[in-house]
Amino acid sequence: MNTDVFYSLPPDAELPDIFSSPFDVLPHAVAEQAASSLKLRISDLCGDAHHFDAPDGGKMFGVLVVRKITGEVGYLSAFSGMLGGRWRRNGFVDPVFNVEQRRSVLAEGERFVVELSRKIDLLQSAPGFIEISRKLERLDAENLDTLATTRAKHAQRKQQRRLQREHKGITPAQLELLANLSRKDKVEFKTLQIHLKEQSADLRSHWTQAHKQIEALKQQRKEYSHDLQAELFDGYQLQSADTTTRAMAGFFKTGYPPSGAGDCAAIKLVQYANQHQLQPVALAEFWWGASPVGGLRQHGRYYPSCRSRCRVLLPFLLGGVDVAIPRHEQLPDFSAEYPRTIHEDDDIVVVDKPAGLLSVPGKVLTDSIETRLKARYPEVAGVMLLHRLDQATSGVMIAARNPRAYKILQHQFQDRVIEKEYVAVLDGIVEQEHGEIKLPLRVDIYDRPRQIVCAERGKAALTRYSVISYHEGTTRVAFYPHTGRTHQLRVHAAHPEGLDCPILGDELYGRPLERMHLHAQRLTFDHPVTGRRMSFSTEAPF
Repeated sequence: MNTDVFYSLPPDAELPDIFSSPFDVLPHAVAEQAASSLKLRISDLCGDAHHFDAPDGGKMFGVLVVRKITGEVGYLSAFSGMLGGRWRRNGFVDPVFNVEQRRSVLAEGERFVVELSRKIDLLQSAPGFIEISRKLERLDAENLDTLATTRAKHAQRKQQRRLQREHKGITPAQLELLANLSRKDKVEFKTLQIHLKEQSADLRSHWTQAHKQIEALKQQRKEYSHDLQAELFDGYQLQSADTTTRAMAGFFKTGYPPSGAGDCAAIKLVQYANQHQLQPVALAEFWWGASPVGGLRQHGRYYPSCRSRCRVLLPFLLGGVDVAIPRHEQLPDFSAEYPRTIHEDDDIVVVDKPAGLLSVPGKVLTDSIETRLKARYPEVAGVMLLHRLDQATSGVMIAARNPRAYKILQHQFQDRVIEKEYVAVLDGIVEQEHGEIKLPLRVDIYDRPRQIVCAERGKAALTRYSVISYHEGTTRVAFYPHTGRTHQLRVHAAHPEGLDCPILGDELYGRPLERMHLHAQRLTFDHPVTGRRMSFSTEAPF
């Protein structure tokens, strides 16, 4: 074992009875102790090799507390991906793959891809091909204009013939003449199409021949790049604690892992521990440096392992290790009286959702507001719940007791007739007392369910807000969302281009606490049958 990556911890360090879930935010105290030690050494270990304060210069680091066969306890360190353009750094564990083998495969593969790209560029930039392309483009444009002019002329004639047919005194012979004129126009247009196509045939034949060569080379490059990527993934051989080895690609349904799979700090750490007979004890991952563009990571904060990649791989790597159930997958301890009913009639039911209970059944947990309402109202067929609140959010929700009410209320949500008011406590001071936030959102495909700000592919999201009060470095605000995107209020609060103050207790975008301080305080809508405007509210429990 490379002793340069093992750092001893005090012999009196308190160790957990069970390995904390990598998908919980708060690390065990001993993992936090190890992370604090690494944070003090990052500058010395990295030097000027990486600029953490540069845009997108932030990096995820991880520590894994381990126990040697001798009983000595210490920790390993790792970074996600590359650091300063290198896969290896002194003081950190190696990547999962063999660096020298990867370098050899890439060197040969990149040379071939570069050669193919060079041939493609030569063909595309050849004077003859460029000249033919321009001539064909001009000719196609002229032909389209000619056809459009002829089509307009024929349309005018057709209108004139229609008016003539409507004349009361028109004779059969005149009708036959008009029909012949109509057929003549059709023949003329078809003949023109054939003539224009023949006119450009030779030019198009030369262009098509050159274009086929270019496309064939592009397809060859694409297939080779795909094979090269597959060969690189073959280098990711994962080893469990009992020395069982499996290729990483086999863990993903498509056989083609997502970008960055196997390069996360957590994967590197557990793989190294397994290879060197070290017992995993506790894990922590934290962000260091500037926040990622579009994302929401804050310097020094702890974050859970990603669910799209690590969630697939870590169960195998940690096989045989007693791992705690993630907090968001633990059975909620709510009695049957929850959710409490605020209003009930023949068509609707309004309830107060407690924080910690899902809105609808999940993949692991099935207990939810929806399942509990279905149990209370077994006579209701189909879906009842009209909208959702995050598991960590509490507040007012509405459900329908019949299909007609459901459909009418659904349209009210779609048409934004329903008004929603939330109250939240933010971790920081919001100086502007009221305003609006417009930041488009989309899911982070590599770390679901996190959302990121994305101007190119994000969906429009609008939130209005008003400051209620300030207290000891926090701000209580009222949120009025105009749209209903996933995690909209949480991202709009935390993002630097939003309020730059995450919601207190937000595990994904801020500092975790016992609960997230976000509450759906008021819901206003038109009754689906009477049409009467109704409003229901509950006080925030924080």
